[in-house]
Amino acid sequence: MDPTEASQQPAQPENNQIVAFCLLVVCGGVLAKLYLDLHLAGSVASMALVAFAVLGRPFFRFREFFLLSLAVALTLTAIATRPDVVPMVARALDRAAFLAAFMILLALLRDGAVTSPSVLAVGRYLTRQPPGRRYAALQTGGHFLGVILNFGCLSLLGPLIQRGVRASDEETGGADPNQAMNRKVAAIREQRQITALSRGFSWIVAWSPTTISQAFVPLVLVGVQPLRMAAMGAGITLIFFLAGWLEDRVRGRRIRAELSELGQLPLPNPLPFPKAGFLRFGLVCAVLAVLSTVVVIWSGSAIVPALMLTAPLVTVVWIWLQNRTLEDGWQATLKRGQEIVTGSIPNSSPEALTLSVAGYSGIMAAGLTDAEALAAWVGLDAIPPLAIYLATTAIVPLASNLAIPAMLVVTFLGSLFSTLPQLNLDPTLLGFSLIIGWGLNLVGSPFSATSLVLARVTGIPGTTLSWRWNGLYSLISFGISAIFLAVLTSL
Repeated sequence: MDPTEASQQPAQPENNQIVAFCLLVVCGGVLAKLYLDLHLAGSVASMALVAFAVLGRPFFRFREFFLLSLAVALTLTAIATRPDVVPMVARALDRAAFLAAFMILLALLRDGAVTSPSVLAVGRYLTRQPPGRRYAALQTGGHFLGVILNFGCLSLLGPLIQRGVRASDEETGGADPNQAMNRKVAAIREQRQITALSRGFSWIVAWSPTTISQAFVPLVLVGVQPLRMAAMGAGITLIFFLAGWLEDRVRGRRIRAELSELGQLPLPNPLPFPKAGFLRFGLVCAVLAVLSTVVVIWSGSAIVPALMLTAPLVTVVWIWLQNRTLEDGWQATLKRGQEIVTGSIPNSSPEALTLSVAGYSGIMAAGLTDAEALAAWVGLDAIPPLAIYLATTAIVPLASNLAIPAMLVVTFLGSLFSTLPQLNLDPTLLGFSLIIGWGLNLVGSPFSATSLVLARVTGIPGTTLSWRWNGLYSLISFGISAIFLAVLTSL
């Protein structure tokens, strides 16, 4: 799940249409294979993904080109060293196409949300809470908005937070000669709100079926029980929320004491509760859940493929409902659909490429690694399972801080451990360890998707967002993870 910026050079319309066509074929082929059992459609989807990687160059930047170069190098190595290279590459491409389709199809919900007055009203309400409730509101609101909007939640709430902070600063700056203090107050408010948003959003990976972590870990790690893993993720998320809130309260109490002495305590300026906005947004979530459940019962598929099928349907209806009161409601809906196909989908193509190529590279790297020899060299047989779980949790964020995508590391480790059943590890606990490491990467790495998106929309450096503002919280979260894993391992 690592989105990257679109190319700074605008692509030509021809490129938009070609990239959109390739990605639509990828999505259609993956869905046809999942629900109609058409293996030929899966092969077509893989070929369309390769065509997209070749033809979508105007949209790519250094990160995408680096990952593509790594994928090519791994493929050439496999051709030179492996007799079973064809099925190996086909399997990796099949998983990569699934990842690309997941990203494109679930991102359609974001396209329905960005034009929704209800979502905007909810976002404004969350960012205008009184200081005592603001952290909890943004952490919780960012979390649940992220379930539907994905990274669109950060793009929506990040600028809203800054707009509210700057408006408040301007209101007091003209009347108060101590403008330096006003700027300090504004900087503190911005830090606390952005931090709450990033922490709340990042932990959706621990349990939400709309995230790629829950979709992909069961694919690369044999024997994972998805519902059990998601339940454990939901439980530890509540603990992470409490830890983040307490850390903010401790820091906030000291700051409020300083401001109180100077008579600079900010006054609350909340908006009235947007009941209609919350109800409409809740209805969208409920419809998505009900339709996905119906698809699961009807087809026997897992929840993630069901979401991939229902997300486009919900998005179409959502957009039509937004335009239904217009005189040309259907035309406006069709126009918006055309904008999504020719604009939004191509512009989100770097996200799809990063995710799919990182997954492909992880699978290829694991296939080229002699797992038995590596296990013997490291001495994995003599290492307790808990130590392996903890090391797995730590490796993902540490590698991310070295600019290695979490998807690549998770795919590599998951595929590698699947070939080592003699270690007698619990696959679900191992998958849970990978997912918690994924969440720690989102919170504590300047190269994570959360930091990249927030840095882009707020102008705050990724190192500030991750290391300065969330460094202590990341260490606390790892300690919580260690205790949680120790308890689960002993049960």
